[in-house]
Amino acid sequence: ACDDQPHAMGRAALLVVVGALWTTAAAAGPRAVVAVGSTRAKNRTYDFTAMRTYLNFVAPFYGNLSMTIGDATGAVFEYSNVGMTPNTRLGLASGSKWPGVTALVACFAAHNVSFDTPMHTLVDFWDAQGAKASVTLRHVLSMTTGLISEGDTASSTYGNCTAQNLALPACAELMYAALPPAPYAPPGTLFMYSTFGFQFAAAAAVAVASQPIGAILDQYLLTPARMAPTCFWTNQDLNPVIGGGLVCSARMMDRFNHAMLVDAIVDEATRIEMETVRVTPDMYGGGTAIFGPYCMGNWLECLNNGQGPNGTLPKSCLTANRHGHPGCGGYWNFVDRSQGIYFNFLPSYACSEANNWCDSFQGQYNCPPLYGWAMLMRTALGFYLDEALLV
Repeated sequence: ACDDQPHAMGRAALLVVVGALWTTAAAAGPRAVVAVGSTRAKNRTYDFTAMRTYLNFVAPFYGNLSMTIGDATGAVFEYSNVGMTPNTRLGLASGSKWPGVTALVACFAAHNVSFDTPMHTLVDFWDAQGAKASVTLRHVLSMTTGLISEGDTASSTYGNCTAQNLALPACAELMYAALPPAPYAPPGTLFMYSTFGFQFAAAAAVAVASQPIGAILDQYLLTPARMAPTCFWTNQDLNPVIGGGLVCSARMMDRFNHAMLVDAIVDEATRIEMETVRVTPDMYGGGTAIFGPYCMGNWLECLNNGQGPNGTLPKSCLTANRHGHPGCGGYWNFVDRSQGIYFNFLPSYACSEANNWCDSFQGQYNCPPLYGWAMLMRTALGFYLDEALLV
């Protein structure tokens, strides 16, 4: 776990160590992992010597993590330290969103449901007339309904569902009743981050498939990705939080990220639709400035890009074409379409006043593991990953 030591080494000092370690590790000679043959990656040799050296060096400061890196052949690098192993299971918080949405999208694809289907034709509680009638499944999956945001009344209503032991469709209906009478902006024109908005899409999947939500998550994701029974959504059979309830290990999430890289859960055309940016520059805000623009259940990663109104994405972000979804506890993943690789990072950080809330620039109140040490490690490991790919 973490103690009061890590904050003794600040961000600036760590970045100096990054460069020094690369020089030292490179001089030690290569220890390569070879990945041979695939449709997406030719014979490749990766040298993770520097990355492993770095991870071992910072373990007393930013350790207690498990991670994998892979390509179309599967994992080519696996690492864990301190109290974590590749099989340690943790709640992924918002790291659940990409897997959860993928399961729903696979279900909709199997039943020939278009993303542009109006929600009122999918669930009977949605208004067929008035200001909400034009909301489509695409709007729900891209967080652009203009109706629900993090911490609002509708989101808070989920707690009432738990108290009443309601199943997901009934809970989604209760949440819908708590929405504002009209969108804050026309659907598709306002991005509002929301963990609970995906409950509406899940209710639609239940209606379309005539199956309980637990069976849908199993059939369309956990079983085909070979993540079950290790991974599961909390309260999966009754009313799971699609965008926040997945419990999983780094080794099993490796299977998810690999499946997304090789289009094993949804076909390529559907996956491209999921990874198409839905948030235009005039919708940019705090979240997009940190992670990049939103697609469907995933971000197009463009870290700390400083986007503002009428801003444009840096060419490097578009070229890398990296998609993923980090979580509040520090889980971080992405699939890099240009390089044909994936990155899968699962830490267990205990943040407190003693370690300056994991050195989070957001302080103690907004996901300190994610905005502190996880972001720092993601930045440093990105450097070593780039170096490993140059071999």
